[in-house]
Amino acid sequence: MNFKHPLVFGGLLASFLTISQTASANVNIVFDYRYDSSGFFTGANSSRQNLLNDAASVFENRFQDNLTAITSAGSNHFNASFFEPDNGNNITIPNFSVAADQIVVFVGAHNLGNTLAEGGSGGFSSGGSGSFLDNAASRGQAGALLPVQTDFGPWGGAISFNSTSNWYFDPDTRTDESFANQYDFYSVATHELGHVLGFGTSQSFTNLNSGGLFTGTAVHDLLGYNPPLSSDGGHWQQGLTYLGQEVAMDPSILAGQRKHFTELDYAAMKDIGWQVAPIPEAEVWAMMIAGLGLLGWRLRSQRRDSSCEL
Repeated sequence: MNFKHPLVFGGLLASFLTISQTASANVNIVFDYRYDSSGFFTGANSSRQNLLNDAASVFENRFQDNLTAITSAGSNHFNASFFEPDNGNNITIPNFSVAADQIVVFVGAHNLGNTLAEGGSGGFSSGGSGSFLDNAASRGQAGALLPVQTDFGPWGGAISFNSTSNWYFDPDTRTDESFANQYDFYSVATHELGHVLGFGTSQSFTNLNSGGLFTGTAVHDLLGYNPPLSSDGGHWQQGLTYLGQEVAMDPSILAGQRKHFTELDYAAMKDIGWQVAPIPEAEVWAMMIAGLGLLGWRLRSQRRDSSCEL
């Protein structure tokens, strides 16, 4: 029996098609396990890190942005804030630094009750020169500094996974197979990374929410209309599809379901400021035949000037 797992704002379908992406992508997502106190990803469970890396490649293979480094030194200091992924408590790391093109995601697990996972972009405070402050807020993305933000330059964030969920840890995400009554870890991880990278959590996303519709140009060009968002404003409306496949960033997933990031999900990421590489032309028709999709989970987000738990 399939169970529809409800998910709240942030924070499968056809056969999987392996896609050789363009070689010009730049973003490097790095997972930090220092708050994995339960050993959910380490020790005997270290193979689960491969699934996180597979989920990260969904974005690394298509995002072409050049993110500037944030280097705490001397009078310039950057303090990263986020929720500890192994207990949910807020924490701040002072004098934090992030390398160029790098996004740091802290991961761990604890009992989340009826929630599969929660994740979101991190907050921060900073001090120093004007140029350092601007860089901390934008990572070189000029649109992130506009009065009406059109871009997003995060340092990273955090994701917690439910330590008690009946997970399916796929040994090979290049293929889809049956795993009834389990929840696909790869799909959930990909969805939560979407929130870390700004879907439902960035100001540039919020600025495109008009009356419950997403008004981004790339999305409108793809669909021919402005699609609806969920009532929480941080996901697509439940059941939204693209090329017959359920989108990645809607608010639920079924047990036994695999979701892939659709071109509609990528279009939204483009609208919030990411430079998304096009699909290699030779593979467009194959993708239309095979289809793509993904999902949505609970999000706890922290923006740089506020903390929001939902």
